[in-house]
Amino acid sequence: MAALKMPKQQQTEKETPDTLEQEFSQLARRWRSEIGMFSLIRQKAMHPAYPKIIGMGKNDLPLILRELRTGGGDWLWSLESIARPKVNPALGTTNFKDTVAAWLKWEEENGYA
Repeated sequence: MAALKMPKQQQTEKETPDTLEQEFSQLARRWRSEIGMFSLIRQKAMHPAYPKIIGMGKNDLPLILRELRTGGGDWLWSLESIARPKVNPALGTTNFKDTVAAWLKWEEENGYA
């Protein structure tokens, strides 16, 4: 597995990339396996694992972006909640594919790629 690029100023001693990645992977796996019957993002975001992922904070952004890039999924709400960009990079997009592309461009422009 490739090492995650995480801005150094955002890393803490308590939350190392390995433990964050393990916690994220466990929560994301649980979320994906238990939300299969839901079609609305509101329903998916109410699953207990989703707010826990958001609660992991900015250190979690590279993991969410990787999930979005490799596995898809409804990570857009969590990205906006955590990154809190001045302007949503997906503003003006009209479909999921373009929205994902806008966030992946944001990833590159902000040093997470």
